[in-house]
Amino acid sequence: MSDLAFNNNKIGIYAAERLTSNLSGVIFREQPRTADGSTGLNAHLEMIEEYPRMGKMIGLQIRLDKDENIEKTSRGYVCRGEMQHAAYWLQHALPVLAMVYEQENDRLLWNVITADNIEINNNSWNLLVPYDESHVYNAEAIDAIAELPCYSPYLARLALMRPWMRLIEVGYDVIAELDEWVNQPSVMGKIRLSVFNNANNNNKLEAVYDWPFYTNSDMPHALRLPSLFPWASIKNFSSDDNFISPYAVEAGEIAKFKLKLGLNDLGRAFLLTDKFLRKGDFPKVGQINGFGSEYEEGIKFKLFNNNNSKR
Repeated sequence: MSDLAFNNNKIGIYAAERLTSNLSGVIFREQPRTADGSTGLNAHLEMIEEYPRMGKMIGLQIRLDKDENIEKTSRGYVCRGEMQHAAYWLQHALPVLAMVYEQENDRLLWNVITADNIEINNNSWNLLVPYDESHVYNAEAIDAIAELPCYSPYLARLALMRPWMRLIEVGYDVIAELDEWVNQPSVMGKIRLSVFNNANNNNKLEAVYDWPFYTNSDMPHALRLPSLFPWASIKNFSSDDNFISPYAVEAGEIAKFKLKLGLNDLGRAFLLTDKFLRKGDFPKVGQINGFGSEYEEGIKFKLFNNNNSKR
């Protein structure tokens, strides 16, 4: 992605976050831009449901109306792109929306990315995002978006968190910081997620993301964290123990957390499963022999063994 395209995307993402903040019942979160660039999504929405239920997740691909891959027509904006991205979105575990931000009108238009809505031309795709009111991103749109079919909110949550898991898997540090007012019940909180690149032990800060979340007013945030990151082992940053505890409580009012996210069994299992589902990587036979002498004496096994030794 060119610097111009990246900056255009950021303008659209910031606008989507701002416009979403004026809507009730939905949380906007920007997605990390990973080194392998394989996410295909730059943000997502979570429909709020009462804890411990997980709200529906919606993937977002947000573009600026001045993007070089967008054409303004009489009916709406025609978005274009490479087939690999369309294939990713169409096979995703959750609904994916294409959004176009109109700077002059300060509004977002949207359409669902489906096989029926996308037109395929050789190695590229086209998708129309109409101008009409039913495709303006507002309170009425949230109701329509919430009705989109989704395979599983739990699988969707893991699919959207794959970039974070992948970053940790390849050696990045993901640090979560959180401030909590311990004497003020609140249903909203926000975590600051920082990504550090440990190449050559330089511990370079790569990116920072805000992670807003919804909870019960009487639930301490420390108890909410494991359900927000079900794929992660969560440790205190300074002591590296498995207890989630604040490193300070300022003036008896503000509990301050600094935590390090790692991969737990669920995270590792999901990445392995995800790799199989994406690429069809089958487990390899650990050894060629050891099946029993009678079985191995057969001609078929001998031919296989002989051909395998020549590869």
